[in-house]
Amino acid sequence: MKSNTETETPVYSSSAHHLLVVDDDIAVRIVARAALEKAGFVVTEVSDGSSAIRWLQTRVFDAVLLDARMPGLNGFDTCKAMRKFLKDDPVPIILATGQDDDDSIEHAFECGATDFAPKPLNWRITIQRLKSLIRARESENREKARADQVTRMLKSSSEAALTLDPNGIIIDRHHLERIDQAFSSVLLPGLSLFDVLSGSAKLEAQEGWKASETMAGGEPFFIRSTQQHDMLIQGRFVLGVDGERFCLFNDLTESWLADKKMYELVYRDACTQLGNLNFITRELNAQFEHDVENVGHTGLLRFIASNFSSYESRIGRAGLNDLAALIANRMRDVVANQGPLQDRGKRPALARIGDSEFMIALFGITDENVSAEMASCVYAALNRPYEVNGYTFSLTWKAGVTDTMKSVPVADGFIAATACAANMNEAAGVPVSVYNEDVRLDIQRDYEIERLLRRDVLRGRLEMHYQPKFSLTSMTLVGMEALIRWNCKELGPVSPAVFIPAAERCGLIVPLSQFVIQEVLDQMVDWRNQGRPSVPVSINISGSHLNTGEFTRELHDAIAEREIDQSLVELEVTEAVMVDAGSRAVFNLEALRATGVRVSVDDFGTGYSSLSYLKNLPVDCLKIDRSFVQNITHDNTALAIAKAIITVGHEVGLHVIAEGVETPEQLDCLKLLGCDSVQGFLTGRPVDKAAFDQFYEGPASKSVAA
Repeated sequence: MKSNTETETPVYSSSAHHLLVVDDDIAVRIVARAALEKAGFVVTEVSDGSSAIRWLQTRVFDAVLLDARMPGLNGFDTCKAMRKFLKDDPVPIILATGQDDDDSIEHAFECGATDFAPKPLNWRITIQRLKSLIRARESENREKARADQVTRMLKSSSEAALTLDPNGIIIDRHHLERIDQAFSSVLLPGLSLFDVLSGSAKLEAQEGWKASETMAGGEPFFIRSTQQHDMLIQGRFVLGVDGERFCLFNDLTESWLADKKMYELVYRDACTQLGNLNFITRELNAQFEHDVENVGHTGLLRFIASNFSSYESRIGRAGLNDLAALIANRMRDVVANQGPLQDRGKRPALARIGDSEFMIALFGITDENVSAEMASCVYAALNRPYEVNGYTFSLTWKAGVTDTMKSVPVADGFIAATACAANMNEAAGVPVSVYNEDVRLDIQRDYEIERLLRRDVLRGRLEMHYQPKFSLTSMTLVGMEALIRWNCKELGPVSPAVFIPAAERCGLIVPLSQFVIQEVLDQMVDWRNQGRPSVPVSINISGSHLNTGEFTRELHDAIAEREIDQSLVELEVTEAVMVDAGSRAVFNLEALRATGVRVSVDDFGTGYSSLSYLKNLPVDCLKIDRSFVQNITHDNTALAIAKAIITVGHEVGLHVIAEGVETPEQLDCLKLLGCDSVQGFLTGRPVDKAAFDQFYEGPASKSVAA
């Protein structure tokens, strides 16, 4: 219950302002209540300073009307105590007194009063003062909240930001030096952000603006390059105070350009700007994956110049590059202007898959003769004489054609079919050959491989070899990679590049992976029992196996059963597995990594080639792909990519290993780049378990060890 000196009116509206009236004169309080409630205020009244301070500690008030002269704790001391409690909150406090001399006024402001009012109070003027002071406080709090929000948002962020009003007008700018200068220079206060943007960026931003009304952060939008300027900036909206919003900008240009360079290295032929084998394989896989939805069928044309390299002695390597560019231009001209593609669907894909081998993929064909007709047109164009560096000469061409009406729609088999077709009638002098029974027989051989592989996997007839890894600083053994080998009774040795994809296709990859894990862990126990030094062993695991629900438990139990140190087991996975952050495979890797198992990304730079996921996913080690290592001493692009991988890997705390090291020059270059460790034929080829003992003493090549 309230005392007879402390009263409070009911709350009529959540938007009404709450006032605390402090006066020892009950008559003054009655008058104050009547006047203030009539003006729309909610009033709490108390008769002394101590009670006022207690109320202030338990209730939020928008303003205080305080009598200066009261028994006990006077108004000046009460005001000073209130300010101490309120700290930085600028709640208006009006001190009212019958003394309006200069000393009293000065003392009031020294005690923290916001304003001074002489008694008797003029309520019309007092009410206007209260409303004005409350509005000023609210404005000050909004500005402080806005400033605090911006400070918190940008404190640990690398993003630039704009403060926008509810209509998208730019009010303020923050850290625009963090984004592209050409773009930031047009983000001027007073302009609408949506007027600055154009094209798809404007449409995406408008959608993101709408989404940010109901979603935290909204949908991102992107400002992309123009023809004159390379740029990629991500924007997103965040709700602020009073309907304002922040637009946060993250400049992705550097990582995008790095990804673009990686893409070009992985998917583009540098001489001709055509796609390469990776590109044409990806295009075919994408087409076949959605073949049910595609109209028509797919044709693949392959052109091989058998005497291409013979002209190097005349025109040099640079001349061969110029020759390749001429070939590519002729192919483009035929596809664009001369080929019988009136019924084509998706745009044809052109590629150079080797020095002297070129491909064209035709999509959405409805006439089964189109592929052969196109091949004949291209063949005729390529068969005309060439002139390079003053030399005029001709190339000897052969062509092979296949399509999905006659061949199995699997990219590897589809590409192989064109090679078989090109070679099958070479002796007879037929320039353009179409798929025939010979191709079918090759496919049957693939099926035979799958049958024999299934048999030998189930009977445990495959064996493990091990390739050593050495520290680049000390050339001591720091680990090994377990590699599966298959010596088939009927077929002889079969390359992993053949039987691993076959295992994926026929559903054998999980049993094969389980076999590998058991064999490797058993061998680790044998080496331990022999007193060999313990070094980590890496095991290649497919995405298919990683995505199974039992993988984590199976591996954990297998390691625990043998009492193996978890940190001695390393799983090697591809970029394709790591790029999907929400997949079961990544979840399983995170769970295993939490127990001490290490995770390595194999062949880094040849898949999705993005550095952005490294800091967010469970990775301990990067393996630089051998394609970069092989070219690192004579290709500036490969050198730059390897350097970028090593630098970024180290910045996020990863161990970096280069695979495929075959020459001392490559080894020296990797040392200069700061790579951590290496593996390859130079330091040690894969060997069976019995022959691995030699590597405990150092690399196979003594010159390397020296």
